[in-house]
Amino acid sequence: MSLINNLPTEVLVDAWELIEKRRKEELSKKLGRTVGTWGGKRKGAGKPRTLTYNTMAKLELNPVQKKILTEMGDGDINKGIEKLINEAM
Repeated sequence: MSLINNLPTEVLVDAWELIEKRRKEELSKKLGRTVGTWGGKRKGAGKPRTLTYNTMAKLELNPVQKKILTEMGDGDINKGIEKLINEAM
């Protein structure tokens, strides 16, 4: 039995389902789309799962090495160094 007017719990459950159904219908009309049973979280929210680490290193390169790394990186020496490291791994 319920504390509200001594109603049985079955009646309260039915009333709650009816209230939820009407609330979702009204929200669907307002938003112009269907409303699901669970909202979930916003797409793309939170921290990305992949971790990237940046490390600074000093290299002493001669002009030939600079030219080769620049060509490997399509004009960017940093990309060339990264490509060389990835190939070596």
